[in-house]
Amino acid sequence: MRMLFAASDQESLNLMHATLDSALCLTPLEVQIAEARTCADLLARVDAHQDDIILLDWQVAGAQTPDLVRDILNRNPLLRVVALLPEHQRQYRQLVWDAGACNGIPKEHMDQEWLSTVLCIMHRAMQREARYLEKVG
Repeated sequence: MRMLFAASDQESLNLMHATLDSALCLTPLEVQIAEARTCADLLARVDAHQDDIILLDWQVAGAQTPDLVRDILNRNPLLRVVALLPEHQRQYRQLVWDAGACNGIPKEHMDQEWLSTVLCIMHRAMQREARYLEKVG
């Protein structure tokens, strides 16, 4: 799987990397990681179809995150977007879901168990989609 960490600050990127490293100890998955720190960099990767999953930190677009999720999925409907939300603004969980995100969770609650579960579910879904496309293609 190809995963893009989209975060505007090094501390958030470090948290994403550490959580993924721990999560991969719980699963047999191989994940290639790339990073984007700005909306422009993120959208360039989206347009290039370089990733399968985006772990999107709220700080990249703030209150415009639901609109960014919508834009990402309009540009590349095959992407899976997981939004890391600020704990004090949980109301955005429904908004990012409505925009098409697979999941939204307060960043403070992200841990290796949660991330390993999300990755495993996405991996199996991607495998099934590929088999389905082979049959109908």
